[in-house]
Amino acid sequence: MEAVMKLKILALCSLALASTMATAESLSEMYPGPWRSGPSQSITKALAEQGVEGCKKYRYRVAAKSESEFLVYCYRGGDAKSAYMVWPNIHKVLGPYQPDSSL
Repeated sequence: MEAVMKLKILALCSLALASTMATAESLSEMYPGPWRSGPSQSITKALAEQGVEGCKKYRYRVAAKSESEFLVYCYRGGDAKSAYMVWPNIHKVLGPYQPDSSL
């Protein structure tokens, strides 16, 4: 009886995990285009406050669900070298991450 219960729990956990994975948004859905290349004072300030170096040239996308969240790609030598998630109004920066070449 205990083995049957464990199998039911395992099946439910697997179903929940599969459901979560199926509903996960892609990066392009979370941060739809277009890329913006003009400097943003708030993004520049947030990156500087967090000590991010090597990001003088960047492009960014606005999050679909929040106009105060940005995906920022830092460029050096014409190529995207690092990516950050930036929330200027709360002075939060996450990263660096590897840029997604599909964007």
